[in-house]
Amino acid sequence: MSTPPTPPESAPPTISRTGETPFDFGGATFDLSAQADREVVRFMLSQALFGEATGVYCGKSLYAARNLEAARFYLRQARQELNHLELFADIFRTLEMEPLPGHWVVRLLSTHNNYYPCKVLMEHALGEGMVLDIFRDVLLQTLPDSDPRVPAIKKRLRVVCQEEEEHVAWGEKETRHILAERPWMATPFYGLLELQLLFIPFAVRPFARRYADHPVLKHLDAFQDHVRRRVRAQGVALGFAPATPPNAAVRLWAMFTGLLLLLRSQLARSTSTLEKTYLQELGFQARS
Repeated sequence: MSTPPTPPESAPPTISRTGETPFDFGGATFDLSAQADREVVRFMLSQALFGEATGVYCGKSLYAARNLEAARFYLRQARQELNHLELFADIFRTLEMEPLPGHWVVRLLSTHNNYYPCKVLMEHALGEGMVLDIFRDVLLQTLPDSDPRVPAIKKRLRVVCQEEEEHVAWGEKETRHILAERPWMATPFYGLLELQLLFIPFAVRPFARRYADHPVLKHLDAFQDHVRRRVRAQGVALGFAPATPPNAAVRLWAMFTGLLLLLRSQLARSTSTLEKTYLQELGFQARS
């Protein structure tokens, strides 16, 4: 049996998670020999490195895991996030770059909490979904294959993308479960979605203004619109975002309730369940 041909290293994926064609940068790439381009790539990779460092804290979710399946997932994800952290550190060394601190927007969106529903939605379903947009739609397209260091980097990035897709799928599965149990959370969840989208432009605005004519960065506004459409479509598919864009009053109310839920998440204490369910989970008859 013949082996199907392997797609070229520079080929972007054909279909995104929501069934849409990924954003197309039209073949534009960064020039890793140009200092200005290196600074932009350095900034992007630095935010990825910070995100992977905070992603390790998904291990905190082990305490709040609602069943053994969830516990196994968080154990596996924590190990994967640690591997991703080392992988991005290797990319910095390969490209001879020094990491920058995390941008304040990335730090804000990566804020951890002990309230399981918020962690599932903000960190797994939405947060890692947008991280995947950067890895897959930006880095895999715009890092130049003409640089001999890049093909090996992209090969490793594809492994990261595959694992991030698993994390997003888990977040979406858990979000559906939470909404089925607590339908009232749909409104604050929608508000949290809008709040996250509200802050994204602050991270990229300096580059959009400074490099308006750059082959890659001139697409920033269109890429942000693409991400907004995808995230809103994700919210609709999960059942907490309205299919038709609501008026400003509805959006503001949703964001207000989202802020209240976020405040609740900062004051929450994790609660465990496995010590109450482990016998049934393992197939034994529970005894009072």
